[in-house]
Amino acid sequence: MIRTLVAELGADARSGQLRAGLSTGFFMAVLVVVFGPALASTVFAGPLTPFVAQATGMMLFGCCALCLITALTGSYKGTVSVPNFPPAAALFTIGGSVAASMSAANDEALFATMCVVVALSTLTTAICFMLIGWFRRAALFRFLPYPLVGGFLAGLGWVLSVGGVSIACGITLTWDTVPRLLDPGMVLRWAPGLAFALVVLAVTRMRPHYLVLPTSIAIAVGLCHAALALLGVSAEEARAAGILFVGIPAEASWPPAGLGALTEVDWHVVAVHMPGILGVMLIALICIVLNAGALELGSGAQLDMNRDFRAEGVACLVAGLGGSSPGNNSSAFSLVSHASGAETRFTGIVVALAVGGVLVFGADLLAILPTALLGGMVLLVGLGLLNDWLVATRKTLPWTDYGIVIVVSVVICVFGFLEGVGVGLVAAVMFFVARYSGVDVIAASFTARERCSKRARSAAHRAILRGLGDRVPVYRLSGYATFGNATLMGDRLKWTLDADPAPLGLLLDFEAVSGFDVSAVNVTLRSMRSARARGTRVVLSAVPAHVRSILRRSFPESDWRDLIFEEDLDRGLERCEDLLIAEWDRLYAGSEDARAALFGLSVDHAVRELDRQARFEALMERLGPRLRACAYAAGETIVARGEKQEGLQFLTRGRAMAREEDAGTRVDEYGPGDPLAAEAAFRDHTAAVSVLAVEPCRTVLMTRSDLRSLERDDLESTAELLKHVIDTMLEYRSSLPPARSGRS
Repeated sequence: MIRTLVAELGADARSGQLRAGLSTGFFMAVLVVVFGPALASTVFAGPLTPFVAQATGMMLFGCCALCLITALTGSYKGTVSVPNFPPAAALFTIGGSVAASMSAANDEALFATMCVVVALSTLTTAICFMLIGWFRRAALFRFLPYPLVGGFLAGLGWVLSVGGVSIACGITLTWDTVPRLLDPGMVLRWAPGLAFALVVLAVTRMRPHYLVLPTSIAIAVGLCHAALALLGVSAEEARAAGILFVGIPAEASWPPAGLGALTEVDWHVVAVHMPGILGVMLIALICIVLNAGALELGSGAQLDMNRDFRAEGVACLVAGLGGSSPGNNSSAFSLVSHASGAETRFTGIVVALAVGGVLVFGADLLAILPTALLGGMVLLVGLGLLNDWLVATRKTLPWTDYGIVIVVSVVICVFGFLEGVGVGLVAAVMFFVARYSGVDVIAASFTARERCSKRARSAAHRAILRGLGDRVPVYRLSGYATFGNATLMGDRLKWTLDADPAPLGLLLDFEAVSGFDVSAVNVTLRSMRSARARGTRVVLSAVPAHVRSILRRSFPESDWRDLIFEEDLDRGLERCEDLLIAEWDRLYAGSEDARAALFGLSVDHAVRELDRQARFEALMERLGPRLRACAYAAGETIVARGEKQEGLQFLTRGRAMAREEDAGTRVDEYGPGDPLAAEAAFRDHTAAVSVLAVEPCRTVLMTRSDLRSLERDDLESTAELLKHVIDTMLEYRSSLPPARSGRS
């Protein structure tokens, strides 16, 4: 793995990706450093506010560890991972409870206890991620609706946009402080940042290039300092006025406390808050899944989720040991890598090294950056997401999906990420159920007259099936039968069973059914009882084991005994044909008029069959010296699947059956005069199916060399032989019903 990584980095360096990674990495490192204190302020708020400076160092360490490890080991090359705000918000709630529980404790004990709570939250998250990755269970978490992920990204864009304005203005935006944005002094703070974001966004959309960001930042910094010089404002005065970034607190070093502080921890308080710590882990799990889905959607990349879970788990393990809150791949930052063409591991490595440098050496270099520019950089990311998921998708998404995107993003803006995700999931499920309920579970329908089994039938029985076949409707079911589409199926079956005369049989084929819920089982049970009341026998074919188990548990014994199960559709058709023939015998066997009518229907076919058989026997007698006789016992293989045929073989006595050897599905039945593996008459042929003797059989074989000899010596006999083969292959295609549909 190390050798592959080194080769990959070397290839990126030679291709110019190193320059793209450096420029984009430094840009995002600035954003990460700016958000470090904000993240610390989220976790250590209220009574824990005095510890924000130390907590900032913990969060920056987490940013460094997460970025470096996932950049080196993640599946997406442009990954940038940071601690996440939703778990931090959950830790804020726990922090208030911890502070209340330790109101009489000293500051050192309170800070040490909260640090352990934060670290345990990250460590449990790490264990969860690593277990999912190692046991390769990431696929269980991949199924996120497109509108939900789009709404998540749009909501994230709004949160970042609000955060950018807050950074530029130096105030926290609430409904009470929004009117202050129109004050002339405030406008001068946020307007330049907004202008920077809009201009750079437009340029990158028209001509994306990795140099756009660093060039734009350099120009903006130069213009700001030139204006300050012209106005005679010093750097210290500009920082005091909030024009330049004041940096991060000097106390934001790492580690924030020595190992000796562990003696101050109130372990009872930690144990009491373990359920909350597990809740933080679940929130972090939701975040990694959402961000992974958002990154796949925004970049078009196919992530290896198992690999990413392992990478994020190891990263959280290191970050947790350093006191950071849980984190994972940030879709907002990683999509910047995609947009700027910096999809290289150098991007995350540069971010990690830059943040680590700030943590060790301080953030003095950032003091030259205008606050409005920092806000504009955050706005740039936020506005890009809003444009992609609220504007660009308006014309491409159906109105229902776009509505979910709007709802999710609005709920995230007003209430928070978890609330937005919850509402989005509920809305997506409701729309899915409504749409799926309209999908007919009946994929195809026909009757036993339109299609019959592959069993060879006599001329009389064929005539009976032509006459009575319409009284056996066949329905092929497909998909997952749930309460919505099962109702449609029930209505269709009720309409069928109410016909006059009632069907003699009803065949339901389950081969393409993936599952049945309780509602579908109840609909099926009602239909079966209605069929029994009408005297209709019900045959179920190819029922999957899990569906059969559900039916068995749900059906009363009396109803279960009335069902007929067959292994596949062909066997089900055969059973229904037997029902039709038995019904004809019951009704008309003693009727001379019916027997005369049946004779009239079948006599033409019988005459043709006798004539064909007579011509076949005469042909075989004429070709006798060129034929080799063979005999097979019942159950013996006549033609083996996958075996190259010696030549053309005809069945002269007995009955044989073609089966797919693997699945055991009957493909065809043969009687005297039928060619076996008929393609061998025209070319070298390898048998696609096996032919087995149903009863003792005799065959004759004409080898390929004898066929060629016959073509040279007797063109008339050759033509008659090939005509017999072709007529046999086509015979049943022109009959009604189209019997022996497996013959080719």
